[in-house]
Amino acid sequence: MKIRMFILLVTVSALLMGGCAKEEFPLFRPGDSSLNKTEGEDTPEPPVNPTEPDYSLLTAENHPRVIFTDEEFTALAELAGSGANSAFTQIHDKIITRANGYIGDSDLVRELDGKRLLAVSREAEERILFCAYAYKTTGDTKFLTQAEHDIQTVCKFSDWNARQHFLDVGEMAAGVGLGYDWLYNDLSEETRELARKALNDFAFTPANEGTWNLNFYEAESNWNQVCNGGLVCAALAVYESNQSVAKGIIEKAIESNIPVMEALYAPDGNYPEGYSYWCYGTLYEALMLTALETAAGNDAGLSGTEGFSKTGKYMVFMEGPSGMCFNYSDCAPSAIPCLAQWYFAWKFNDLSVLYIEQDRISKYDSSAEARLLPLVAYYVSKISLSDISAPEDYIYRGGGATPVVLVHDTWTMGLEDKFLGIKGGKASTSHSHMDAGSFVYDYNAVRWASDIGLQSYGTLEPYINLWDMNDGSERWTAFRYNNFNHNTITVNGAYHRVAGEGEITGLVNSDGQKGATIDITAPLSNELQSAVRTIYIDGDDLVIKDQIKARSDKDAEIRWTMVTQAQPTIEYGFVTLVKDNKYMWLTKSSSTGHNPEWKTWSTVGEHFWDASNAGYYECGYTITIPKGDEAVITIKLTPDDPME
Repeated sequence: MKIRMFILLVTVSALLMGGCAKEEFPLFRPGDSSLNKTEGEDTPEPPVNPTEPDYSLLTAENHPRVIFTDEEFTALAELAGSGANSAFTQIHDKIITRANGYIGDSDLVRELDGKRLLAVSREAEERILFCAYAYKTTGDTKFLTQAEHDIQTVCKFSDWNARQHFLDVGEMAAGVGLGYDWLYNDLSEETRELARKALNDFAFTPANEGTWNLNFYEAESNWNQVCNGGLVCAALAVYESNQSVAKGIIEKAIESNIPVMEALYAPDGNYPEGYSYWCYGTLYEALMLTALETAAGNDAGLSGTEGFSKTGKYMVFMEGPSGMCFNYSDCAPSAIPCLAQWYFAWKFNDLSVLYIEQDRISKYDSSAEARLLPLVAYYVSKISLSDISAPEDYIYRGGGATPVVLVHDTWTMGLEDKFLGIKGGKASTSHSHMDAGSFVYDYNAVRWASDIGLQSYGTLEPYINLWDMNDGSERWTAFRYNNFNHNTITVNGAYHRVAGEGEITGLVNSDGQKGATIDITAPLSNELQSAVRTIYIDGDDLVIKDQIKARSDKDAEIRWTMVTQAQPTIEYGFVTLVKDNKYMWLTKSSSTGHNPEWKTWSTVGEHFWDASNAGYYECGYTITIPKGDEAVITIKLTPDDPME
């Protein structure tokens, strides 16, 4: 503990003196330091640079060391008993309750779901971590017995499915590695040896030999974060027993994670794969960084990556008062617990990222990422929730691979708060849809402009090549994935170009108006000359203005679509929308000589593999703009009845 506190103080001092400039506080670059010694040399001295992992801490006498020490487990037990931190106590009690439910449970079985072992990996991870945590904080040996049994069971599997779906390996390695470390002094030597062998044979060796379905080291996606996170936890746990291999795993993870973090978070923190994959990938990023910091003295400077400290703010902005998120890309509409927010509150001392999250603790035991609740307990135990305020800003702009603009009219998250999300980017980005120029909108706590979201992969993969992101791919024939069924425009019945990027070119940000202008010419460039869309909140109205210019050699037949869960009716020159006994109206105005025609479309997919979209409707307009001509068409979504 004294060593850890000393290193932490050195790291904090370096941060305070160096500021945020990248060149003054560099990332650790594997291969650049004196730590790279050949096998058989003495354990290296503690590094001079506080952003290099300190491998000298990883000794057989120093277990547990990854996230928790014995002293910290004892302190957690005392904190839970004192009731001094109610948020921590709630989480602690949930872990203990779930752990009790695993006592005597049936054995884990290596059974694939399609090509995936992921469900088994996640259950194993949760059972091992929950029971290990419960044993270390209560002393009840029934939890130790169950955790050891589960470790033995999965380590006797034939493999962890690296060749078909390496993500399964990442999660299994996290569970076995952390369980091994936390319970090290109480596990039998037979179990320890079994775990070390399984981690080497089923995780480290496939990673080093490239026995995988996807090179996660090069993937600018959650795969890099989850696989590296699990491997690093395992390598830190068993380091002293296999130094050369474990060190190689750690350094390769850091080396590969540097450009991936930059791609995922720079410059502003918004996440290209969207809301739900942020919850998944960023939680495993936090796991890896916390594991490095607690076990090896620091996180190799990774937490200093541009945009990373801002990403918690992005996620607060991503939720509307309707209880739904901005679910662009492969994401379901409902807002969910975002457990990684506790990391950002702890690491960067920014409690505003918990403004929404603090009220969701009661739902944590049903969270999709609940298996990492012991990690969350670590953060929550170190945070005081006495003073959490709303974000100071009302508009957020994020650049990078998937640019977005997000607006909250207020931060009440109630009837008074209007919410707008606008998306740019391109369809070729990981998990993306053909939705450049799309938007969602909440008013009066109702989602009026919607995104249907993803379809379960398992219902599509047997029938189409879902992961081909190129033009002409079968992926785009799936109803929920193409531009016809998003809140954007379609020209001449054509799919958007996957490499065409919707570019946010400016903000609308005055006292009464907030939104953005987005140039969506590139995704449509085969079919028209230019298309620029401005979307903004104007008092109680949402305004969508499209400036469209046809090419000189062809007409532009425009389909303007808005997906909604409100039932639309076309009457008297406008569209009436009704949901939950609340009303909104779509009205239109256009430049001289252009008269768009209101339309509705079916939300029943054309193919047997398309999921049901019951409860969703599509409305909008069509118009043909003659070649060489230009039109400006403005739509208002308003609560004011146009008949009054």
